[in-house]
Amino acid sequence: MKRKSIQNICVIFLLVLGATVTQAEAADFTVGVGGGENYTFIQEAVNNAQNGDTIIVSPGIYIENVNVTKEVTIVSKTDISGDRTNRTYVIGAVPSNDVFSIKSNNVKITGFHIMGGPSGIDAYQEVGLLLEGVQNCTLSNNTLMLNDVGIGLNNSQRNFLDNNKITLGSAGIILSGSNENKLSNNLVEANDEGIRLDNSTNNTLMNNTAESNDVGIRLATSKTNRLADNSISRNSYGVVFENMAESNVLTNNSLYMNGLGMYLGGPTGNNISLNKFFNFINAVDEGTNSWNSSSAGNKWNDYNGTDADGNGIGDTPYVVNQTTGSIDYMPLANNVSSGDQQSGNQ
Repeated sequence: MKRKSIQNICVIFLLVLGATVTQAEAADFTVGVGGGENYTFIQEAVNNAQNGDTIIVSPGIYIENVNVTKEVTIVSKTDISGDRTNRTYVIGAVPSNDVFSIKSNNVKITGFHIMGGPSGIDAYQEVGLLLEGVQNCTLSNNTLMLNDVGIGLNNSQRNFLDNNKITLGSAGIILSGSNENKLSNNLVEANDEGIRLDNSTNNTLMNNTAESNDVGIRLATSKTNRLADNSISRNSYGVVFENMAESNVLTNNSLYMNGLGMYLGGPTGNNISLNKFFNFINAVDEGTNSWNSSSAGNKWNDYNGTDADGNGIGDTPYVVNQTTGSIDYMPLANNVSSGDQQSGNQ
C-alpha cells in the first residue's frame, strides 16, 4: 500500500511538472508574405501553435478565412495607423464565411485590417471577427470594413472589445445571447446598425462612438446593460429599445444631431439620466421608463424652463410622453452640463 502511494505521488508530480514545462515553452511564430518567416498563411501558424503561443504577422495582404481553435495571441507586427503600404490586411477568401472564426477561450487578436465582402445572401451572414461560445477573449485595435457584420459575439461571456473601428457593413457589432462583455472606445460608422444587443445581459458599453448609421445602438430583448459616456451622433435613430429591452441604465451619453435621439417602443423599467439630448426629435417613449435619477435628469436642448434657485435643476419637468407618464422631473438647466452635475454628486 505504501509503495502504491509513492507511485501516485510521483505521477502527480510528473503531471504538474509537465504542465509547468508546457507553459514555460510558449513560443512565438512569424507569418509573412515576403519570405523569411515561419509561415506564409495565418492558418498554418494557428494549426501548428499550442495554447499560449503568439503569432506575429508581418505587413501584407492575406487572403484566407482563419479558424482559431487554440488559446493563442495573433498580433499584427505594425500598428493599424501606419501608412497603407505598411498595414496587415486579412481578406476573406470565401465571402460567405467568417474571416476570423474564434472558438477557443483566451484568444487575443489585435492590429489588423479585416475585410470580408458582403455575402449577398444574408445581411448578417459573414462576420469579420466572430466569437462563438467563448470567454475572456480580447479584440483590440482592429479596423473592419465591408463585412456583413464587423464583430459578432454569439453565446460568449466576459470578453473585451476595445478601440476597434467598424464601417460600411450591415452591422458594426452584434451581441447575441452574450453576457458580461465590455465594449469600450470602439467606433462604428456608416453601417445599417452600429451596435446591436440581442437577448444579452449585464454588458457594459463605455466611451464608444456610433456615428452616421441608420441606427446607432439597438437593444432588443436585452436587460440590465449599462451604457455610459458614449457619443451617438448623426444617425437616423440614436438609441432604439424594443422587444422587452428592460432595466438598462443609460448615463452621461451624448446624443447629438440624430433624426430621433432615443426611441422606446414599449419596453419599461429603463433608467435614463445625465444624458445630453440635442436632436431633431429628442425622445419618444411608448413605455414606462425613468428619465431621472434621485438627484438629476437629463439635459435637453429644447428645455425652456427656468432655474430660479440656481441649483442646476429646472423648476418644471420635461415631458417626454404625458400619456405614459414618461417625464423627466429633474431636467438639467441649460446653463449646467451633465458632467458638472455628475461631478457635484460624487
